[in-house]
Amino acid sequence: MKLRRTLLTLLCSGLMAAGAAIGAVAAQRPPARMLVYAQEWSLWPSRSSLPAGRVTVQLWNRGQDAHDLRIRRLNAGGHMAGSAQDVRVTQSGALHQATWRLGPGRYELYCSMPGHLALGMHVKLLVR
Repeated sequence: MKLRRTLLTLLCSGLMAAGAAIGAVAAQRPPARMLVYAQEWSLWPSRSSLPAGRVTVQLWNRGQDAHDLRIRRLNAGGHMAGSAQDVRVTQSGALHQATWRLGPGRYELYCSMPGHLALGMHVKLLVR
């Protein structure tokens, strides 16, 4: 009986340690990655959805004008809400990146240079 309790205690301790190790590995998971091409007056992301958490976003400006990239969460009505995160202004031919932390929801990526959003430089993104 005592041996059985000892074995059960060791088994439970091992399972708890394994669970903690799995949690630590998940917490250290590298960020998801996404490349966004910018060119007058379009944005093309390499993916339309991402897992929630950290994401490294690269903006490659393939156009003639300077572009940046911002992201805002969309509210239930589909309008941009909350504060924006961004990839800094990127000149023609250049590549810049930023790492963001995104929660689950719908977002819109857009260029905030004057007039660019109105000319069509925006795209929706789903974070799961």
